[in-house]
Amino acid sequence: MFTVRVRMAADGSSRAAPTSRRAVLAAAGWATTGLATAALGGLAGCDSGGPGPDATPPPDPLLPFLTATVALADQYDAAIAAESSLSARLTPLRDDHRAHVRALAREIGISPPSPSASASAESAPSTVQKLLAAEKDAQKDAEKACLEGPSYRAALLGSIAACRASHQEALR
Repeated sequence: MFTVRVRMAADGSSRAAPTSRRAVLAAAGWATTGLATAALGGLAGCDSGGPGPDATPPPDPLLPFLTATVALADQYDAAIAAESSLSARLTPLRDDHRAHVRALAREIGISPPSPSASASAESAPSTVQKLLAAEKDAQKDAEKACLEGPSYRAALLGSIAACRASHQEALR
């Protein structure tokens, strides 16, 4: 806010003395500055149009990746249950995926999901080929998540992608 001063005439009469150009320009400058500050304050201030304090935050972008990692570990559980002769070969790979699930859940800030119990009877070669195909797809997903995610998650996602690449070699 600014105030306007009225100068009285030198003779004491009630008519106002003439205002100088400098005084008019200074008052206009103060008024303009005040309006600009109020306008900018409105843009940056109290109500930004965003969600209120009661709004729930959006789901973490890693949540689908976590869900897919749980499904991959469950696939290993099903393969181990279906073909016990592969247990020694597949258990360490499955355990890696369970560790990834725990790390991803910790990164997101949730409790790790429990494995689901689903087993199907398949032949050993078919089981291994399906796991190999699943690992290839999962590695691509991990690489994509690593490249598209924030930089602070790159080490975690990059190590998961590398682990999935090594699993492909172990399944060949």
